[in-house]
Amino acid sequence: MPEMAEVPEKSDSTEALVCLFPGCESPAVPPPNKTDNPKRQGPPPRFCEREDHNAASAHLERQRLEKEASGG
Repeated sequence: MPEMAEVPEKSDSTEALVCLFPGCESPAVPPPNKTDNPKRQGPPPRFCEREDHNAASAHLERQRLEKEASGG
């Protein structure tokens, strides 16, 4: 019988994530406590607590920075 590949264990690391908004160094908001909602799934939040730091505004900021860098 062939040996099965070793599967790495999932870790609930407490490694702090940094906000994905360009230029922001604030920590991302912590994920909700799984004991409050054990069925919660999905990735942890990736933006800080500022309401204007979200996926849409980060995309627009990256586009603005690229345009600025290209001389536009």
